[in-house]
Amino acid sequence: MNEQDRHNLFSELIARYRSELYAYILAIVRNWEDADDLFQSVCLVLWSKFALFQPGSSFFSWARQTAKLEARYFLRRKQSPEHISEELLDALAETVLNGQYEDTELYQTTLERCRRKLNATDEELIELCYVDDLGSREIANRVQRSQQSVCQSLKRVRRQLLKCIQLELARQEHSVEGPS
Repeated sequence: MNEQDRHNLFSELIARYRSELYAYILAIVRNWEDADDLFQSVCLVLWSKFALFQPGSSFFSWARQTAKLEARYFLRRKQSPEHISEELLDALAETVLNGQYEDTELYQTTLERCRRKLNATDEELIELCYVDDLGSREIANRVQRSQQSVCQSLKRVRRQLLKCIQLELARQEHSVEGPS
C-alpha cells in the first residue's frame, strides 16, 4: 500500500468511527476540553502506528485500545485520583461499538431518566463527580466519607447507570422495531 492509499484509508476509518471514539474518550475523561485534546492525541498516535494496523481487522477495537492506553496516561499525567476499571472501559466500549451513542440527544434523555431513578445519596455523588468535576478525594471530604468508600460507590452507581441506559435503549429499540 503506497503512502497516499494508506493516508486515504486512515482518513476514511477515522471519519467512520470518529463519533464512537470521541464518545468513548469523553466517557473516560468526563470533560469536553480534555476529550478534545485527548482525541487529537489519540489520532496522532493512531496515525503514527497505522502501519501496524491490519486492514480487514476491527479498526474501532484497535483505536479503542489505543484510546484506553492514552487516556490512562493522560489521567496519570493530570494526576487524577480517578481509577477507571477495565470492566467499565469494556462496557463503555461495548455500548459505543453497538452504536448506542449515535443519537446523542436520545442518550442524554435516557441518562437523565436513569439519573432520576437514583437515590439522593447516589445522585449527590454523581452531581459532585460529573457536574462539579470533583475527584474522589474532594468528594470524600465534601460528603465526609473515606475516599475508598466514595470510589466504590461511584463504581457501583456508574455500573447501575450504564445498565439502566442499556436496558432503556434496548426497550426503545424494541418498541421502534415492534414485536417480531
